[in-house]
Amino acid sequence: MTKERQKLGREGEKRAEKFLLSKGYKVIERNFKTPFGEIDLIAYAGKVLVFIEVKARTSYNFGSPEDAISPEKKRKISRVASLYLKAKRLNGVDCRFDVVALILDRGRENSYTIKLIKDAFQIC
Repeated sequence: MTKERQKLGREGEKRAEKFLLSKGYKVIERNFKTPFGEIDLIAYAGKVLVFIEVKARTSYNFGSPEDAISPEKKRKISRVASLYLKAKRLNGVDCRFDVVALILDRGRENSYTIKLIKDAFQIC
């Protein structure tokens, strides 16, 4: 991954977290990593544990950000979420997978669009 893409990802995650906090989410983990993959953000929305994938792009030239989440990526996120639940002994907790999709305008400092897709996919 190029440094520019890493920077875009970090910026997207930062804006996504701020957005989620404004919606009442309580972020408890950032960039939870395992050998099998990573989950960008983990938060509570009320009593529901939410695993959040953040996708940021600079345009719609290659489709919407959420379109970039392939079935394989969903399986990886599901697997990492299962490992998280096991590691934290959170058996039986209600959970879901949300996506935050952003388009960041590189020409203007704080110009972006953001969309929250709740319950974007199920455990695969």
